[in-house]
Amino acid sequence: MKNILLPISFSETSKNALYCANLIAKEHGATLSLLHCYSGYEYNREHDFGALGYDEGVRRMLKTFYTKNISSIERQPIILLACEGSVSDNISEISHEYELLVLSRRTGDLSISKIGFSDKLFYLTTKSPCPVLLLPSNRAVYSFSEVKNIWHIQRKDIETDLVKLQLLNLNINPNLVKSKSLQQETFLSLFWQNIVNYAKNPIDSELKRITESYASEHIDLLILVNHRKGIFENFLKDDTFRIISQFDIPILVLQSNK
Repeated sequence: MKNILLPISFSETSKNALYCANLIAKEHGATLSLLHCYSGYEYNREHDFGALGYDEGVRRMLKTFYTKNISSIERQPIILLACEGSVSDNISEISHEYELLVLSRRTGDLSISKIGFSDKLFYLTTKSPCPVLLLPSNRAVYSFSEVKNIWHIQRKDIETDLVKLQLLNLNINPNLVKSKSLQQETFLSLFWQNIVNYAKNPIDSELKRITESYASEHIDLLILVNHRKGIFENFLKDDTFRIISQFDIPILVLQSNK
């Protein structure tokens, strides 16, 4: 892996995602590209850089943000990208040049809401031609070298070889993967059993069982494969996945061209 793309909004969430993306870039010797997008209309822009061009002002902000939050001994080669237009449009256009897109997502309490993905996150995840790592917004430290327990929610048999190949490209041991299916009938994980039960009988009492059983799990990475766009989009919108996405599990979406 040579190139990683990370959108930056200069928020606390961006700070956490930056630290994780930088760790991954360091362990792969990769270049990290920091992207900030801004409105094409001057009256709708957040910052005033005076006589300095807006692109240059944004790039300086990105550099300051990076040096402020990453210690000198941890810094990696970076590229600073200031792009006019929406994040969705820009990432859709340039992400094919990268081996990994790192995004941050909100998680929440199942008893309060089934948040799921925002429209923007949903679009980026389903349309990106490169793998997408979706990190919980509260996770301040994460690297692939620390991954030990990987779950793959398998929906087709053809996914197995693709997962193995792409994990090797990310320097992740594919032998650590445990395949899960919403159709399975025997279980070693109570957490997954409760999720499958909910998929079959989506009642609120099952949500409490899911939350309670998650406390006994330690899932370092959850893998999905996007191999049929329409079907994958429906899967992400399904209540069962919306519930899974509420937990603080990093999610890696691998893209298939088949």
